[in-house]
Amino acid sequence: MNNIKNIMLLSALVCGTAYAQDSYDAHTFSSSDLNGTARFVAMGGALGALGGDLSVAGTNPAGIAMFRSNEAAITASGLFAGSGAMNHDGSRMSLDQGGLVISFDLDNPSSKGLQYVNLGINFNKKNNYLFNQKTNVQNIGGFYNVSQTYQIAALANFCWYDESWGMLADMSAETDNREGILSYDDEGYYDGIKADAAYYEKATFGSKMQGDVNLSFNFSDQVFLGLSMGVYDLDYNRESFYTELNTDGDVYDFTNWYKTKGDGFDVKFGAIVRPIEDSPFRIGFHVHTPIWYHMTNANGSELYKNDKFIDSQSVGEYDYKYHTPWLFGVSLGHTIGKKIALGAEYEYQDMSTSKYSDIDNYYSAYYNGVNNITKNVLRGQHTLKVGAEFKPANNFAVRLGYNFVSSPFKSDAYRPLAYSGDATETDYTNWKAMNRFCVGLGYRYKGGYIDIAYQYQSQNGDFYAFDNYVENDPSQSLKPTKINNNRSQIMATFGFKF
Repeated sequence: MNNIKNIMLLSALVCGTAYAQDSYDAHTFSSSDLNGTARFVAMGGALGALGGDLSVAGTNPAGIAMFRSNEAAITASGLFAGSGAMNHDGSRMSLDQGGLVISFDLDNPSSKGLQYVNLGINFNKKNNYLFNQKTNVQNIGGFYNVSQTYQIAALANFCWYDESWGMLADMSAETDNREGILSYDDEGYYDGIKADAAYYEKATFGSKMQGDVNLSFNFSDQVFLGLSMGVYDLDYNRESFYTELNTDGDVYDFTNWYKTKGDGFDVKFGAIVRPIEDSPFRIGFHVHTPIWYHMTNANGSELYKNDKFIDSQSVGEYDYKYHTPWLFGVSLGHTIGKKIALGAEYEYQDMSTSKYSDIDNYYSAYYNGVNNITKNVLRGQHTLKVGAEFKPANNFAVRLGYNFVSSPFKSDAYRPLAYSGDATETDYTNWKAMNRFCVGLGYRYKGGYIDIAYQYQSQNGDFYAFDNYVENDPSQSLKPTKINNNRSQIMATFGFKF
């Protein structure tokens, strides 16, 4: 193995965990969708400096200071993520946003000083975890016996040596009382079995809900400041199925499930400045603290061989803490008369600083080990947003947007397994950059408005059903299967001013 893998594997083995968190879940808990009002989505989320939209309470809180009247809005959408998997649907209706802003005009006769104080409350679906995958695993077999059983056998041999059996090895290894899918020789060592074909299926579902309470200030229509206190409710679930045909004619089926619930909070600060008094050009800045979560996990699996039940194991609910990275953003905005609005925004967060911790410090060594692995798997993530709005008529708007998110995974990232742990999922996907293309329309009537938007998300990934690294010839290691996370979303916002 190369040096990075040696370090990472050593970290995993030394920990000897009783739990199943890892760096890939850390990315899942820290990532965000492009979601909010239809106007916000249609412009690619690039409203950090333009403001005047309820969704900016969760990005640049200073944008709420742009309001000069009371406003309320609600947004619903349909999300389409291809065909379903694991008996779950591939599409879903969703309530994505609901919010209210109350604007207090201080009736300051001077053009200088504090002009408005605004209070906003906004609910937003930060993530919709809808994803479906059906994959014929590529590059199985070969001269070097590429098979999931070889990875499990390596774990089983560590367990046999240390007399500390992890869940995956324990349920897979043959014993005097059970057949298993791995047999052992006279010395008690296990070996894998060459495979001819494999198939994998997975469904993830659930959501991460975000609620923000915002307080913002307008000084002389030149400087805008805002603060948002955010609360979060996370519900993430996944189910997967893996089947492998061995060269000896045996077939084994491996089913896994995993669920996480969590609640957390963060604080967001923002500012917008018009540096030239008689120009509408604006510069925005924002910073988000980590989201501090209290999490509850559970997981389990079942194993069959030739349709015969072998074993099932599970871990009941257990608690831990987790926090996301800090997030920093800068944005630009400009309007041309009342016809055109242009926005651009850049955000950065270092995914490698995501961190797990224990509730009572009993398993602190394990969590420290996982955090060290995270530093070697994840990296800084860059987000670029651009958007434009054109009004061919006073009450009608056309919008376009683009949103780019770089890959958070290092080029040699992989999922190490602790031999004595309760993790039973061997698969992982190194996702590439994400591109989102957005378009929308808006119509204003008296004190109300209707906005619609369409978003298409495109993302490719390298999927590995398991890790099979051939030390003496890396070219013969398991090569990735190409998959994608492409999906579409149609949404509508209904709002009114009062």
